[in-house]
Amino acid sequence: MPEIKMNPKLKPYIPIVKGIALALGRDYEVNLHDLSIPEHSIVAIENGHVTGRKIGSPMTDFGLYMMKADEYRHKDGVFDYLAQNSSGSKMKCSCIFIRDEQEKMIGFLCINYDISKAEAAHEFIENFLHTDDNVRQYNTDRTAIVTEGFSNDLSEVMQNSLSEVRKKIAKPFEYLAREEKEVVVKELNDRGYFLLKGAVELLAGEMKVTKYTVYSYLRKVQDEEKGL
Repeated sequence: MPEIKMNPKLKPYIPIVKGIALALGRDYEVNLHDLSIPEHSIVAIENGHVTGRKIGSPMTDFGLYMMKADEYRHKDGVFDYLAQNSSGSKMKCSCIFIRDEQEKMIGFLCINYDISKAEAAHEFIENFLHTDDNVRQYNTDRTAIVTEGFSNDLSEVMQNSLSEVRKKIAKPFEYLAREEKEVVVKELNDRGYFLLKGAVELLAGEMKVTKYTVYSYLRKVQDEEKGL
C-alpha cells in the first residue's frame, strides 16, 4: 500500500478494510475515506475494480452531500442503498460514519457490492420459473436508486454535481438572472460541492462570471444559513 498523508485517527481502520474485503469476496469494494481531504479522500481500498477507483481518488458527489447535509449529522451511517454510476452499473452500498472524540465526522468506511451477478441470477431464476404473464418480473427500480459518481477524476465529481443542479434549473447557468444564480449556489452548497478545491473557479466558468462574483453569492448563502 503506497504511503499516504491521512488523519492518524483513521489508521486503525486500514486493517479492517482489508479484513472485510477478504471475508466478503472480490465483488465487494471496501474503502476508507478521510473527510479532511475530499479531493483525494480514499486512503485505503480493496477490490477497487468494482468502481475503478484507487488510493487518492476523490469523494463521490453523494459523499460530499452526506458530509454537508444536516440530515446525516447525527446518524451512524447509510446502509443498503442502491447506487448507479455514470456507466449504469448498479451497486448495493453502505457507508459507516467514523467520528472522533468530539463526535466530529472524520471518515467514511464504505462497502459497495456489485449486484450485477446477483441481479442476472435473480432474473434467470424468475424467468425460468415463469408460468404466468401477470407475474411481476424483478425490477430494481422498485427501490430508489442514488446516482453516484464513483470516479478517479476530481473534475468529473464536480461535473456530476453541476449536472444534477442543471437538470433542476433546466437552463444554462450563464443565462440565469442573479437571483437564479444564487439559487444554484445554494443548491451546490447544500450538496457539498464547495468542499472541493477548484469548485468556485469551475462554476464561475459555467456562469461566465468572475470567481469573486461566485464567492459573493456563496458568502450571502452562508450568511443566510447562519441567520445573519
